[in-house]
Amino acid sequence: MWRVILTVSVLCWNCEGDVTCRNNKNEEVDWYIIYKAPKQGKTLTGLEYIYIDSTLHTKETYTSGKLIDHADGVLANTLRPILKEKTSMQNDFGFISYSDQPPGCHADDEFGHSKGVVMVEEDKSGVWLLHSTPQFPFKRDQNHFWPQSGERNAQTFICVTFPHDQFIAIGKHLQYIKAFPFDHHVPDDFPELINVVNWKSITPSNDKQPLTSNGLQPFFSIAKLQFKESAPAAGSKRRHPDNLDDARAVGDLYTTIANTYSSEVKVQSWPCKQDTSSCPKNGHKVINIESITITNFGVWKAGNDHSKWCVTTDNNKPLICIADVNRRMSQYKRRGGALCFENEAVRTMFKGFIMDTQPCPDNNKAHKMDVDSPSDTDSDCDSDSDK
Repeated sequence: MWRVILTVSVLCWNCEGDVTCRNNKNEEVDWYIIYKAPKQGKTLTGLEYIYIDSTLHTKETYTSGKLIDHADGVLANTLRPILKEKTSMQNDFGFISYSDQPPGCHADDEFGHSKGVVMVEEDKSGVWLLHSTPQFPFKRDQNHFWPQSGERNAQTFICVTFPHDQFIAIGKHLQYIKAFPFDHHVPDDFPELINVVNWKSITPSNDKQPLTSNGLQPFFSIAKLQFKESAPAAGSKRRHPDNLDDARAVGDLYTTIANTYSSEVKVQSWPCKQDTSSCPKNGHKVINIESITITNFGVWKAGNDHSKWCVTTDNNKPLICIADVNRRMSQYKRRGGALCFENEAVRTMFKGFIMDTQPCPDNNKAHKMDVDSPSDTDSDCDSDSDK
């Protein structure tokens, strides 16, 4: 009898198909990117989004029907392998949901300012879904995976289907950023994920890691270093980096991306206590985006946008990165990273969303800047409710 039960269980698992990114029709796709709009008055509920994937040359806009929280929408279809009880998950499947802002709490600052889901089926394929939404997934429930707080601000998601062997590097990246795993099912024979759930970290190399998707699209992941500020001056309660450019060079993910790729970048980042645009004399500019405009959605300020992404301005280097950390001094001291790839259509689309940017400061000379005081934590700007 137990053999019959086991056979039925395996058949039911296989009927779900391989662990891959999936679109609104539950079709397998190699990769997709979602840009969710913020809640704005009576025009936007905060559930509308634009979508582009490996099969499309132009974006799709979802303003009705299967919105971001739909039980049979793109996110629910992708996450279906984990929207169940762990007891029904097979031993050839593993997953980690990680977030510095999981449902109901905050991770300590020693963990990376990072959010995502990794799912992988042994010797087959898996998914890396990197995003910016606090408390997501809210529950492993097809009807309650989306957090209500996620409606407030704009958010980004990038999902990529990778072969099983790529998760060795992906697991290493999660150790580089010291991801905080708040929910997981990791069998013992998944060494690429075991170290992550055991809170083992590795010092980032500051070099990009090459990755290749199931569809042979080249990607790379990048993890930044942590800036270590000097001790407070005698009699002072504030700490100062000796040189802000030095702090950026070490701790600013987007400066790292700009220098690694030898191109100016424009950055959408949560603006609370954000560093200014960076325009060094001997280096590549990092320009803050101040407002976004998207057809059918209208215009919104960076203060309504919790997403983290950047694009290159060099037309010969059409790079788009979906990231997980902000341009804030306190986060220069934390871990974080990004998933990047070259795609002219996607880079052009995101460049087209940029309405206003912050100009370079009048004084581009190296200068000192106060580092946040011990009582001034990331939660002041980046709470569970996205305030």
